Amino acid sequence: MQTALRLSKAALEQLHTHAEKALPLESVALLFGHIQKSEVIVARIEFLENVAASTTSFAVDPEREYHLLMDAEERGEEMVGIFHSHPAPPIPSPRDLRNMRLNPVVWAIASKSTGSWETRAFLLEDENLIHVQIDLT
Repeated sequence: MQTALRLSKAALEQLHTHAEKALPLESVALLFGHIQKSEVIVARIEFLENVAASTTSFAVDPEREYHLLMDAEERGEEMVGIFHSHPAPPIPSPRDLRNMRLNPVVWAIASKSTGSWETRAFLLEDENLIHVQIDLT
């Protein structure tokens, strides 16, 4: 089980900047890298457009996602996480939980509902929502 999401402080700031630029819509990014023991190590981030153009949900262009997955495979990486922002607190919504079943990677959710960006990470395992620690390097 993955218990930590490791990424650089600069990468987290870039994710927050991406989310800020998307406001009032939800933002989305795919996280690529590898899993080492119980750590998910983010090596690369792909910032994407929310094709749902929604304030309460996100969608990724499936053709773009396919090409990113093929590129990751060629690089020896895998998709290790999905980042998106929320207008509400940074916890998975019922829609997120449904999608987490289809995409069993770490989900990082950012929110500015308290005035400054806060990001939390989660994994859904056997219908149990597990909090994943974010380790900044």
